[in-house]
Amino acid sequence: MLSRVANLIYWIARYLERAENTARIVEVNAQLVLDLQSRQDADDPRAWEPLVFVTGSDEQFHALYGGKITERAVIEFMLFDKRNPSSVLSCVGFARENARCIRDQLSTELWETINTFFLRLKDDDFTRYAQLGSTDYLAWIKAQTQLFHGVAEAMLPRDDGWWFYSLGRHLERADNTSRILDIKYFMILPSVQAVGSALDMVQWASVLRSCSAFEAFRRSRRGDLDLVRVVDYLVRDESFPRSILYSVAEAEQCLVRIGAGDGEAPVAAVHDLVRSLREDLENAETKSVIAAGLHEYLDGLQLRLEKIHNAIQAAYIHHGRPSFQLQGQV
Repeated sequence: MLSRVANLIYWIARYLERAENTARIVEVNAQLVLDLQSRQDADDPRAWEPLVFVTGSDEQFHALYGGKITERAVIEFMLFDKRNPSSVLSCVGFARENARCIRDQLSTELWETINTFFLRLKDDDFTRYAQLGSTDYLAWIKAQTQLFHGVAEAMLPRDDGWWFYSLGRHLERADNTSRILDIKYFMILPSVQAVGSALDMVQWASVLRSCSAFEAFRRSRRGDLDLVRVVDYLVRDESFPRSILYSVAEAEQCLVRIGAGDGEAPVAAVHDLVRSLREDLENAETKSVIAAGLHEYLDGLQLRLEKIHNAIQAAYIHHGRPSFQLQGQV
């Protein structure tokens, strides 16, 4: 497969997964704000600043909005602002453009799915979001991205294109699950005594629901919701599709199907990085991770995933040559 086509497919998956997970991050933050309304005002900057911080967009947000943090400003920035390359609108637009570039290799159904999604989204703004309500509007975004993934799974041949698509999707998902967990870290309760309270459990339930994990968690991890159990499930569970370990293990299998590249050093380096991360996740002790600093651990995971992405680009896309300019941004 041409490296240009592989990169376009890889980024279509990453962008749509990023759009879905941005909606999930906004959803969990909105729910946590509601849970904390008895303690702080719903438009308190402290309620919305964590969202732009954990997505790594705080500097850009402050440059665009002059440091004024409100619910409306954050929602506009995260969902609709074309100047933010990681907003839902930007991600869907980039995915559509990449799909247009390889239109001849996609089924009609797949193209129409992404094209219709973009056309319905492109004129939306905070007013539309507020009219429908955060729950319904964000559910619509998630449903549209899941529709595309479902059509892709039914229509894409299981060749290298499919494995690059799946590779991009799982790497993006691992990164974003870590960011959803980080939201709870930054929305921490105001006192140590409140940990383990009813409100604390409601908040952890919100985090699980934002990953569509609440029912699955209840079935496999019977007992109370608490920091250690939820973190262990979302980071290290081997069977839940949105856990970080599961996503990294699936990415590793995608690389196996793409091939070892006849022993080429850059390709071997990618396999080594992914295998090392998967083994470290399997061997991690959740209580020790939390004791040493959950935020620092999640930040370290994000840096390792970025390193894996860069290694993939070097091994499969650029091959030591100047890269073709594509719509792709970590």
